[in-house]
Amino acid sequence: MTATTASKSKRNGARWWQRSAPPPGRDNTAVIGQSKSTPYLFTLPAILLVAAVLGFPVLYGVFQSLFRAPSLGAPVEWVSFENYADMFSSDDFWHSLNKTAVFVFGSLIVGTVLGLFFAFALFRVLGRLRFLRAVTVAPYIISNVAAAVMFRILFNSQFGTVNRVIEFFGLDGPSWLAKPGLAMLVVIFTQVWTDLPLTILLLLGGLMTIDQAHLDAALVDGADGWTRARHITIPLLAPQLLISTVWLSYSTLTGLGVVLALTGGGPLKATQTMAMEMYSVAFRSLEFNRALAIATFILIVNALLTLGYVGIGRRFEYDQ
Repeated sequence: MTATTASKSKRNGARWWQRSAPPPGRDNTAVIGQSKSTPYLFTLPAILLVAAVLGFPVLYGVFQSLFRAPSLGAPVEWVSFENYADMFSSDDFWHSLNKTAVFVFGSLIVGTVLGLFFAFALFRVLGRLRFLRAVTVAPYIISNVAAAVMFRILFNSQFGTVNRVIEFFGLDGPSWLAKPGLAMLVVIFTQVWTDLPLTILLLLGGLMTIDQAHLDAALVDGADGWTRARHITIPLLAPQLLISTVWLSYSTLTGLGVVLALTGGGPLKATQTMAMEMYSVAFRSLEFNRALAIATFILIVNALLTLGYVGIGRRFEYDQ
């Protein structure tokens, strides 16, 4: 190869390399024939499938809430928003809304505190004790109805295990499910017990992603365990806490199995949540269109709460 040929090959190679490299400021994906919309095109079938499976029943339920049947089996009639007007004018609805607020926020507080406690405890276990992390999933694989029946036996005033333990210390066990305040506490505790595994796993996964260097630096500065948890660990768990809050709120707001199997809304409607009110209107009063109006209201409240949690979480992350 002569010097001229070598020089020409070198120049051609340089031109080929320059043609392969994208110009400055140009998106690299355009070089291989892709664009920013390509990932969305690949996920479009899944999005359409989810919209068809979930979106259609929701829209159909909202549409049916605008009708009413004069009697069971009779043709439905268009009543516009009369079902919603009757719902807001009902004392039972406002009573159930009040009980739902107690149920949801009580479960949020208890579930978050217990979730943080067990997540911190399981994060520190070593060696063979790590199997305890897998044991925490056990309540999640039990149905809500089965868990409610189990807790109904545990809190039975005559032969329940809880009262037997209390009587062992010389005290009289209360009638847990016969007193309004205690019945709500039992319902909250049962609901939290069924939802706690997912909360623990979310927070435990967040703890495992925290850089140990932050905690070591705080330890060198003389911060104790509570100070490190309050100012470093818990703020860094903000994304996981947000997901956990959304999940607990959704589960308690729409939860029916625990209340139905444990108390049936009693005593004296002390545990008559909106989900239980929807069930009563649909299957006891047989007014399915009114029940769909309550279900639509629950859907709207759940969406507003989720948006509120996300807004608070973004603001918290921004402040951090």
